[in-house]
Amino acid sequence: MSDSSSDRGQWLKDSEEYFRHVKSYNTTVITVGYATFFAALLFLADKTSSRLVFWALLCLVTSAAIFVTYEMVANIRLAVQASKVGQEGARMFRFWAAFFIPSLLLGALGVILLVALILCEL
Repeated sequence: MSDSSSDRGQWLKDSEEYFRHVKSYNTTVITVGYATFFAALLFLADKTSSRLVFWALLCLVTSAAIFVTYEMVANIRLAVQASKVGQEGARMFRFWAAFFIPSLLLGALGVILLVALILCEL
């Protein structure tokens, strides 16, 4: 019986590690994808006066904002879980929060300004 639970425990650890790598890979691919799409959009913006450029930009900015929000919420959940682990976890949480909170506020301000700029160009 203990062999079975030990095998299951190892399988769960291996699965968690695998999914951590998959998440890291997916995040990298998505980031490169966004960079490529924004670069293509910048290239096209000077070459055409089509309203489709505006809609493409609005869709990309909205998509990127949703992706970044998801990543931030996932990081907040991990940080809160780490803070419950003990004194070391609480120390890591405070360190994380010292960088995350200013980053979050400045990023939100940047998105608001960018969306306002896009909407002003209507």
